[in-house]
Formats: sequence, structure tokens, C-alpha cells
Amino acid sequence: MPKFKFSSIAEFAAMDGHGIYVWSCTVIALVILTALLLHPLWLQKNQKRKIAQQLALKQYQQQRHKRPTVTE
Repeated sequence: MPKFKFSSIAEFAAMDGHGIYVWSCTVIALVILTALLLHPLWLQKNQKRKIAQQLALKQYQQQRHKRPTVTE
């Protein structure tokens, strides 16, 4: 069984005085990785919304064009 360097959770978090650097880098890396995963999904969602809006506008314009005009 491997022997761990740290004897407690607090000692592990402190990392011999380097904890602030280690954990801040870990958090920054996780934020960047999360953004890299979510950004394409966000772009896809926005693109689908834009396509739906364009399609709705095109259908509206076609229906408007087909209506007979009332002339006096």
C-alpha cells in the first residue's frame, strides 16, 4: 500500500506552502476546460435559434406575399 506524503486534509490543501499556487492553477485549468466544452454547445444553440428565426421570417414573408391585395 502506498504511503501518502500528507498526514491530514489541511496539510494536503496547504501543499507545504504551495497550496495557493497549486489550487489556483487547478481552478483556472478546470474553468478553461469547462469553457472549451460548453462554448461549442452555446454556439450550436445560438446557430439553431438564428436558423429558426430566419425560417420563420421567410415563411412569414411568403405568406404575406401570397395574400391577395385589397384594391379599391
